[in-house]
Amino acid sequence: ATGRAVAGRIGTIDQVKVTAFGPVVNLASRLEGLTKAFGVEVILDEVTAKTLKANASSDFRIRRLARVRPSGFESEVDVYELMAPVDNSFYRLTDHQFAEYESSLEALIQGDWEEAYRGLHALPSSDRPKDVLLSTILRYNREPPNDWSGVIDFPKY
Repeated sequence: ATGRAVAGRIGTIDQVKVTAFGPVVNLASRLEGLTKAFGVEVILDEVTAKTLKANASSDFRIRRLARVRPSGFESEVDVYELMAPVDNSFYRLTDHQFAEYESSLEALIQGDWEEAYRGLHALPSSDRPKDVLLSTILRYNREPPNDWSGVIDFPKY
């Protein structure tokens, strides 16, 4: 996550620790926790993702994963995955699959869950983030609740 934080020493004379704290540090911690839920290595906030997209000279891709409300937050956050290059054999999504995920995510957010469901099923089984979106759809029997805002809540476990 990108933003302002406060860093300083805390503790006693015998045990001093240097730490950072503030809302951005809390968000970064929550994003790190979401990596397990999404089955990805790195999750970024929107500010960091946009900065990397604008300045990156690498082959890494950035994929919008979802709009979430992390535990302890009142507002939602768009979260992004820092993905390995296309030619990396460890984790590969074709450009078409990348676009399919993004359009399925947008359909989910807009409440067109049938379209999202179809698109997500077209993705390879190795793509773990699609499982988070599918589980949201299935949790509500493929019908968005009346108060659906496009946000997936992640309460603290």
